Amino acid sequence: MSDALERKKSPRKNKNVRIASILKAARETFEQQGYEQAKISEIAEKVDIVEGTIFHYFGSKRKLVLKVMEDFYNGITESLYEEITGIQGTRNRLHFVIWHHLKVISDNAPLCAVILRESRGLDKAFSKDIYQLNRNYTAPLRQVIQEGVANGEINPEISISMVSNTVYGSIEHALWNLLSDGETLDVAKTAKDFTDMVFNGIRVHTTEVESSEAARLIKKLNKLL
Repeated sequence: MSDALERKKSPRKNKNVRIASILKAARETFEQQGYEQAKISEIAEKVDIVEGTIFHYFGSKRKLVLKVMEDFYNGITESLYEEITGIQGTRNRLHFVIWHHLKVISDNAPLCAVILRESRGLDKAFSKDIYQLNRNYTAPLRQVIQEGVANGEINPEISISMVSNTVYGSIEHALWNLLSDGETLDVAKTAKDFTDMVFNGIRVHTTEVESSEAARLIKKLNKLL
């Protein structure tokens, strides 16, 4: 490769490296201080650049935090879609979705807390963007339920939105417990127990005894909302 070509490619490479460094520093700062308390000056200092460079690339602090959230969502959504493809069976797919989300919050608790806490305070334009990112991420769960209904495994009268709210709402509650107690979440056991409870509550039941048990479990699930 000629020196001229190397010089031509260099600025683009440097720009990408600098943006990645800014996003890494921004994520660390938002996790430690939250959105409101985080200062662009501190982020710039971590990367050894001036504040103006951050505004040049991102425009504002809100656009910066949105980009941090966007990159995070894109990463976890991509891994979810890739891994669930090879899993067969409604219960197994449901278990994987639940396990994956528990693993995400266990491994990324500080940033998940920032997203839950701060995205609610963003203006409508940004809230809409976060909503769409979340919608894309939670779509596989809705698909699992729809496929389960189609193949006769899941009660067609079940509300998909209720199941989704139950799953993600309960795991959000687990996140706050994780942060407040400082304890380690047993992802494998929690995923199994939670999957059993959810699946037994929404699957098709063929006897009166099973139907009674389903009603009890659904009532229990509703209390988690």
